[in-house]
This record gives sequence, C-alpha cells and structure tokens, in this order.
Amino acid sequence: MLMPTPQPARDRSLDVVRVTALVFMVAAHWGRTIPDAYPLVSILQFVFELAPVMFFFAFGMTLDHFLRKPLCKRIEGHLKLFILAAIHGLYQEKNPFTSDFFMFLFAARLLFDIHASVGAANRVFIALFLLALCGAWIVLPLPYVYDLFASPLPGWFPVFPWIVFVAAGRMFAHHRHSSRTAAVALLGLSVALFDILILGRGVSKWPLSPDYALLFGSGTALAFIVLDRIRWPSFLYWRTVELLSGNLLLATALHYIAVAAVKSAHDALSPVLARSVPAPYLPAAITLEYVLLAGIAFLLLIVLVRSTLAVGAWLEGRGILGIADALLPTIAVTGIVLYAAMLHLNNDLRDAGLPFLAAVAFLIVYKRGIGGRA
Repeated sequence: MLMPTPQPARDRSLDVVRVTALVFMVAAHWGRTIPDAYPLVSILQFVFELAPVMFFFAFGMTLDHFLRKPLCKRIEGHLKLFILAAIHGLYQEKNPFTSDFFMFLFAARLLFDIHASVGAANRVFIALFLLALCGAWIVLPLPYVYDLFASPLPGWFPVFPWIVFVAAGRMFAHHRHSSRTAAVALLGLSVALFDILILGRGVSKWPLSPDYALLFGSGTALAFIVLDRIRWPSFLYWRTVELLSGNLLLATALHYIAVAAVKSAHDALSPVLARSVPAPYLPAAITLEYVLLAGIAFLLLIVLVRSTLAVGAWLEGRGILGIADALLPTIAVTGIVLYAAMLHLNNDLRDAGLPFLAAVAFLIVYKRGIGGRA
C-alpha cells in the first residue's frame, strides 16, 4: 500500500514575514487616502511602506524552489505571472506593461531563471556587470546615476536597483544558518545607520537610495535571524498565518477589494469625525481611525481568501476549475482586451477589473491544492 507523501515542514519565520508584509501592504495602500498633515500617520505610513522590501526579500528566499522545476513548468509559471502582471498594470495605470508589483516579480524571476540557465562564464560576466552597476549607484551622485536605473515603463519598481532585495533574499537563503550571516547583516545595518545619523545622508525610497536598501535589507535579514530563534507558543493562529502565506499571490490580488471597502468607510466617516471631534484631538482621532480600519481591512482580507478558497473547492469538486485552467490563456487574452476597452471608454469602471484579477490569481495557484500549500 502506497503511503501519502508527507508535506515538508513549513518555514515558520518565512510565513511570519510574508504575512507581516501583507499586513503592511494593506495598511499602506489604504493609508494613502489620509493626507500627510498628520505626523503620526506619516510615521506609520513610512513603516508600512516597507512591505515591498519584505515581499521581495522573501520572494528571493523561495526562488530556488521555482528554479528547480522542469523547464516546461518554469515557462508556464512565467507566462501565468506575466498575464497576472498585465491585468494588474491595467488596473493600476491603464497600461498592461507597467513595471509595478507583479510585473517586477515577473521580470526579477525571469532574470534569475536566465542567469541560472547560462554557462558559468556568462554568470561571472553578469555578476561583474551588476556589481559595476551597484558600485555606480553607491559612488556617483544619485540624481545622475538614477537615470541608469529608471524604468523605461511606467510604474514604481524599476528592476534595477530594486532587484537588490530579491538578490539579498536569495543569498540569505543560501547562508541563513552560517555564523557569519548575522555579523554581515549587523555590519550592513551599522554602516547604513552611520551614514544616516552621523554623516547626515538622506534615506529615499523613490528613487531608491543605497542607504535605504542597506538599512532595510540588512534589517530584514536580522529579523529572520531573530524569528528563527523564537520558540512560538502553540496557541497562536498558525493555520491562518499559513493560509495567507501559502496563498500570498491570491491574497495580494484580493487585498485591493478589502482596501476599497475601508476607503469607502473612511469617506463616510471623515465628515462625522470633522464635525464631532474638537480640532486639537482630530489628529489623534484620525490616527486611531487609520489603525482600526487597517485592522478591519486585514480581517476582511482573511474572509475574502477563505471564501475564495471555499468557492474554489466547490468548483474543483465539479471539474470546473480544470476546464478554466485549460482555457486560461483564452480567458486572459479576452478579458484583458475587454477590460482595456472598458477603461478606454470610462475610467470609472476601473474596479470592475478586481474580480478578474482575483480570478486569474486563483487559477494560477489552485493547482497546489485548495488550501494553498506553498
């Protein structure tokens, strides 16, 4: 009798970081609704805007798992992620080729796949070329050298230099348990803090400054090292953490719906706060609303993920998902054309693309099993 293959133990630290990044992303995206006039909100927003750093670092840590797949599976994975990125680009900027979050992930993974597939001599050449770019990025005046890294496409994540976080995550995964890794991460953090606090250099996310990359890249590595040494209590909601981490692509697509819901609530609540709260206490009230609605949005996201998976299980039991997966290229191309036409005619129909984005994200991940093993 054949015994079922046991599932590998999950990387608990990786799950925690990925879900933390998801929480930060939800809070940051909804928080952009609130004006910058509230200092504490601005500080919290700066912290929450670290979500891409954590996502990309964690993405780099899981790259080897993808690169070990057969070529046909990797090509299929690249094409599906590109389809999702094109839909996301239409939703964000009415441009299917914008270099935003999903398109960045597609480009980064494709580049690492190409790098892993070429010969050793070419890898050395590519590595030296990237080191030269990073050297220019650090040494030359940033306004000048940033032109080397600016994306030719609209969007927020030019592959260079943001790919440094993916590369750092992959390197950390290879040396995670080395005694020198913590020392290197502490050195990077110390150099960044010295440059910022003593020499007075600024920290910039757009464009990405070397100190920002060194500070938060090293900080993320140290966070993993600390998390690896924590003995987690058994009563924590690990099933929810694993559910979100295992369905991260789906949760990222669905979070726009949760954010849209709390933005609508904020639009209704803001006039009430302005009328009922005395002016000296209004910043505190707005900050409290910011935190509460961020928490509500995250809880709503959990409900959305569970509901989507439940619907997916129902459809899978009737063989519908297999048909939809086989027709994914046709569904995607037709949907992208229709969605682009809708946006061209009326940009107010932008949110109509959210169910389409979530559906394609689910079709990409459902083969791993309803429940999202990652």
